[in-house]
Amino acid sequence: MKDADFSGCDALHLYFDGELDTVESLAFEKHLETCAQCRADLAEFQQIRVDIQAALSRAGASQGLRSRLDDALDAEERPVNPRRWDWRRLAVAAAVVAMVSSGSTYFLEQPSEEALWTQGVVLSHERAMLSGHEIDVVSSNRHTVKPWFNGKTTVAPLVPDLSDAGFPLVGGRLDVPIDRAMPAIIYQIGPHVLSLYMQPASGESAPSLKKVDGFSVLSWKQFGFAFTAVTDADGAEAGKFQKAFTEKAATMP
Repeated sequence: MKDADFSGCDALHLYFDGELDTVESLAFEKHLETCAQCRADLAEFQQIRVDIQAALSRAGASQGLRSRLDDALDAEERPVNPRRWDWRRLAVAAAVVAMVSSGSTYFLEQPSEEALWTQGVVLSHERAMLSGHEIDVVSSNRHTVKPWFNGKTTVAPLVPDLSDAGFPLVGGRLDVPIDRAMPAIIYQIGPHVLSLYMQPASGESAPSLKKVDGFSVLSWKQFGFAFTAVTDADGAEAGKFQKAFTEKAATMP
């Protein structure tokens, strides 16, 4: 598919299967930002995969399970676009076939939502760095960066100015870590870039640091958000950023 167009609906199944390279994925994700149908289909495919994984992690993929899955799909109204229907059925079929082979049943360890989210933000940050597309709106003014996301995502981000603490705001980027567009606020940590993702969440949790593929990933909950900071700076610098962010955000109106 050397000359294929990866910026349209026909690339959906390749993106879902992880068959696109970094440049091709970026082209499709740009399309995803403006195509509500593809976003809905992608979310549906991912939910089907999660449901299948959950079922197969609890019990073997029996003939009864496969029959019920097939009956449930047949009971739904067939979409107008047969390509979307075929891929919806294929998503289920692929998951079942992967688990059942030669009469033997294999069990799947279902990745947690946290693990999927962490993988998604790390890959999104890395793609942005490799493509040179770190920033969509370039500005050190929080009153320019924050309103830029209006109408582009349902998440209204917190955007404190941390230049006094040594972490200058440099802009923002619209990203799709999992299945919907959301803001990534970009800060500078010395020579390093940090992408701060946030999604609405209740409760609070202390910062938790992980190393994923060479990146420092710091997560915490506060101010009605679940925050995840991704950077190739070391964990100590990421921790200093988190402390400065928390102190500044606590004083914002």
